[in-house]
Amino acid sequence: MVKIKISRNQFLVLLGCTLVFVIVLIVVLRIVWGGVRQPIAFNHQIHAANDLECLDCHPYYEEQASSGRPTLETCITCHEEPLGESNAERKLIEYINSKEEIKWERLYDVPEDVYFSHRRHVVLGNIECSTCHGDIGESPRPPSKPIKIKMKKCMKCHEEKEVDNDCIACHI
Repeated sequence: MVKIKISRNQFLVLLGCTLVFVIVLIVVLRIVWGGVRQPIAFNHQIHAANDLECLDCHPYYEEQASSGRPTLETCITCHEEPLGESNAERKLIEYINSKEEIKWERLYDVPEDVYFSHRRHVVLGNIECSTCHGDIGESPRPPSKPIKIKMKKCMKCHEEKEVDNDCIACHI
């Protein structure tokens, strides 16, 4: 067996390098496996600045639990011809030309045992989209990770609006 002798300073440098490597590895793994990667870097900000409302691209909130994600047909309404020269615009035109539906990823993470209805909240409860979605309309790029919906926030809102907070009202 060969024994390697290292000084205290060498050990500390080696330990520091190992820690940096582990931290970088964790960050890279979170980006690769923990993030949301949209097929197109959708810019909510520019769409809101052009007077588009949430319902223009998310049309189902009035009738369904889900608000829906923009379909290719929805995008074609404004983007049949390129409106700019960004990478996102070029990619959108590729989808339009190939007639391939865009596979948007979910941004909001609601626990599996929770039933959330956009119709119930937006239409019947008269709640603005920004109450739950915050300033997403001002965002120039999609969030890099899923946005978790916290029960604490829901419970607080229900209490403020004096709405049923019984478990079975939301949990299935």
